[in-house]
Amino acid sequence: MNNEEAKTWFQEPIRLMRKKLLPKLPGPVKKQIEGEINRLEDIFLEYRSPRFAIVGRRGSGKSTFINAIFQAPAAEVGAVTSQTGRGQWHTFYTYDRKNASMDILDTRGLGEGSTPVETTNTPDSLTEVKQSLQDQCPDVFLFLVKAKEVDARITEDIQQLKELRTFVKHTHHYVPPVIGIVTQVDELDPVYDTEPPFEKEKRRNIDHASSHLEETLKDEIDGVIHVLPVCAYMAFKEEKVIYDRRWNMDETLHYLLNHLPGSTWLQWAKITQAREIQRSIAKSIGKSASLINGGLGAQPVPIADMPVITGVQISMITSIAYVSGRDLNRKSIMEFIGALGINVGAAYAFRQAARSLSKIVFPGAGHVVSGTVASIATWSLCKAAIAYFIDRQSASAVKTVFEQTKKDEELPPQ
Repeated sequence: MNNEEAKTWFQEPIRLMRKKLLPKLPGPVKKQIEGEINRLEDIFLEYRSPRFAIVGRRGSGKSTFINAIFQAPAAEVGAVTSQTGRGQWHTFYTYDRKNASMDILDTRGLGEGSTPVETTNTPDSLTEVKQSLQDQCPDVFLFLVKAKEVDARITEDIQQLKELRTFVKHTHHYVPPVIGIVTQVDELDPVYDTEPPFEKEKRRNIDHASSHLEETLKDEIDGVIHVLPVCAYMAFKEEKVIYDRRWNMDETLHYLLNHLPGSTWLQWAKITQAREIQRSIAKSIGKSASLINGGLGAQPVPIADMPVITGVQISMITSIAYVSGRDLNRKSIMEFIGALGINVGAAYAFRQAARSLSKIVFPGAGHVVSGTVASIATWSLCKAAIAYFIDRQSASAVKTVFEQTKKDEELPPQ
């Protein structure tokens, strides 16, 4: 299933909630649910490729860093002379070229000492970068600095970075945050400690280089979030990985996720293929879905809310399947639901059972209790879907996760 087909799975329950249900809700509840609907709408219906502008001096490892994200030889790596002559937005697709993509601006290196291999029509690297930024607005600036050069000509580089951010602000009316990346940390002393995980002495030197760059950036630039050290080296042969010396890349990818707009999350999860990122996104989606269904279940709304609650749950399950990279079709969704021993009317059953119980035990509080149960039921489905689609657990293990979450009356984290 491609992006457009997946999008149609998410549209109907959102449309129903906006047109049929929200107008019937009281003000405070309506405001809360509408906020969560906006969030899911951003994730499900407005999704696009994440966009990074990678800036740094020649030799800072920009192309190598791109390859490490893609886990494929997506950008030409220059061994001696500068390769990237024209600032170029690279679009990388998943293997089938349909499901997910990422846009990265790999720029001419700042402070070049030679003419790039690729032809260029601009007099200097800074002008070239501005031309590239005219076309698309990056979500984040990644400022790459080689570990051994965090205090070498850094002031001039930062001034150029500030100029680029100002250019984006005036052109796109947005100021992208800056995340510093200290590259090639494997080259720091001691020289014999080259293979991750590194020993204590090496880690101290890595921490020192990262802290130095972070302090320098924060003294000069507003909006610097953090500095992350990485080793990004990978070797390929016939487009297959034959050597992998990456270090701290998974943590870096997860940190970037937390500073990307929600509209990029689905693509980011699929392109990185990192399970921790997939779980994080799935839990975030599940939390919103649980809050929505908890709010709906607590209201004295007629039976019309049943297809909406169920629709939210089905859309949540579908999105988790999509995030996982698994083949997504109606059969796979129904197989998951069947593995739990439930049917698509489960949400209504949870709601009605809670109301009946509350009338006996808690007279007058039935709607509140049923809202809690609807939230628990949705969160249980979320955790089961993560176990099934992302963690690849067996049907029996998935059912255990589902039943145990319900039994413990576990609610999503606040």
